[in-house]
Amino acid sequence: MIREPIAGPRAWTRRTIDERDWRIALPPRCLDEIEQLAGALERDPVPTCLLDPSDYELDACRDLLAEVRRRLEDGPGIAVVDRIPIEELARPHGVRRPGARENLASPDLQRGLPAGRGPIEAVFWLLAGMVGRPVVQTLDGQILLEVTDTGVKKRIGVRGFRTNVAQPPHVDNSFNRTPPDYVSLLCLRAAREGGASRFVSFCSVHNVLLAEHPALLERLYRPFYQDRQGDFWPDEPQTVYFPVFELRPDLRCRYTHFTIPAGYETAGAEMDAETQAAFDAVTRAVQDPDLCCEFTLRPGELQFVNNRWCGHGRTAYVDDPERRRLMLRLWHRDGGSRRYRG
Repeated sequence: MIREPIAGPRAWTRRTIDERDWRIALPPRCLDEIEQLAGALERDPVPTCLLDPSDYELDACRDLLAEVRRRLEDGPGIAVVDRIPIEELARPHGVRRPGARENLASPDLQRGLPAGRGPIEAVFWLLAGMVGRPVVQTLDGQILLEVTDTGVKKRIGVRGFRTNVAQPPHVDNSFNRTPPDYVSLLCLRAAREGGASRFVSFCSVHNVLLAEHPALLERLYRPFYQDRQGDFWPDEPQTVYFPVFELRPDLRCRYTHFTIPAGYETAGAEMDAETQAAFDAVTRAVQDPDLCCEFTLRPGELQFVNNRWCGHGRTAYVDDPERRRLMLRLWHRDGGSRRYRG
């Protein structure tokens, strides 16, 4: 257990973090490389999962994504690249408007995309893959997912990215043996209302608990049940048993507001008083407005988060029925295998 306050850029709060800490402009050289990449992909298509950044001239983009990774590891754990020209990428390469790059910040982006995505997925895969190796996100082997409201209601066995409900800051795949190191999102369409991204540093959450509830913090270093949200085979248990905080070798977190209570329900176990108090204390800290950073992703923006110690979530949202909020998501993990269980 860490018994001293965590210092440095990882332990940020709403008061100490600044937009300049996490927002990174997309330089003109990167835009040139992306445009040339789109043309190359149109002339010589390659299945997305076979694309390798080393096969393309992407030196400026490689430098940019190295800075993204630096901010994920040595900075606040959040980075937003502003922004990929998705509207232009969705058009056939040969019919782009002259000078279209000058209009990348146009409100046109907010009105959605043309019917085809062109090389958008490929560009996302290549850029995000420079931050970390993409890995499988579901038990049935899906590696590039759409984050959108499918109309299902949130319940045990339904993962939150398929719904429009609010999700307090959490770590993705907290119930897996090897959660991803990083999570990346490319915004294709924003919601009509809501859907703001929300972040919290679990280093700062840890500091608050150390100062105010040290005994409960010790309980968070011991295991809690978590429900596996439908991602298990029939011969496997529906719940797992992991601590919320671990020291491996620095702080790692497995907090999710939904899967822990659901784990106790599906395991047929009740939280004892200490367990309930510890879970309530960390939940209050995670949702404390003084600790959270919030912003709304715009179409074309590329978001990264360190999934080991930085929680991410979103507010509830309402869609335009004809243009639903839509994100592309990748998980990244450099260690272990690419398979779901790592």
